[in-house]
Amino acid sequence: MRDFRNVAYADTFALKDVVSKGKGQTISSGILAKEDIEMYLYFLDADEEISEMKAPYDNLIIVLEGELRIGLEPPVILGEGDAFVLPPNTQVSLHADKPNKHISILLPMEQELIKNVEKSKKMKAKDMVDYRPGQIANLTLVKRSSLNMSVIAIDEGEALNTHSAPGDAMVFGLDGEGEIVIGGVPHRVKEGDSIVMPKDVPHSVKGVTRFKMLLVLVKDQ
Repeated sequence: MRDFRNVAYADTFALKDVVSKGKGQTISSGILAKEDIEMYLYFLDADEEISEMKAPYDNLIIVLEGELRIGLEPPVILGEGDAFVLPPNTQVSLHADKPNKHISILLPMEQELIKNVEKSKKMKAKDMVDYRPGQIANLTLVKRSSLNMSVIAIDEGEALNTHSAPGDAMVFGLDGEGEIVIGGVPHRVKEGDSIVMPKDVPHSVKGVTRFKMLLVLVKDQ
């Protein structure tokens, strides 16, 4: 059974295109719903909002297009490529000063799980980890028996050699361009592109240019 839904497997797609637009509307599309992680894509038209919300778990928000205002004091304005981690039990509203699309990655567990990045602070998603000449850098955001989430920076020409994973894995390109080979078929993934690598299918990742990606691996327990 496939873990990710409403998205293609083993083929590139733009994550922002998965959710529709609608005048005067707020639209959502769920792409992952597991006991320990949920992922939703949202479109908010200008002046629309998600009203006061308070979740008892970490929420990683990344803006894919447009502009999103997080109703803290003072407000935080996120533009395309910006990321923000809402800590558990933070009561906020999300407002679109301009039409926007964003992804929300929720971790519905009892304790705070996202680590190695500062919470309640605006940042560029691609700046979470730095490139290192001739190397691959992996910044762990979440590591559990059922879930790995990390940001990986691959220098140009460097590669994660062919391997398979114990669960479905989604890659979201944050910077540059990479080549991801799945079952012998090559795919180019650029900033803003995504691809899902199926469980147990051999794959590799190479930096065509310097390449950064967010990786979400959902493992069977």
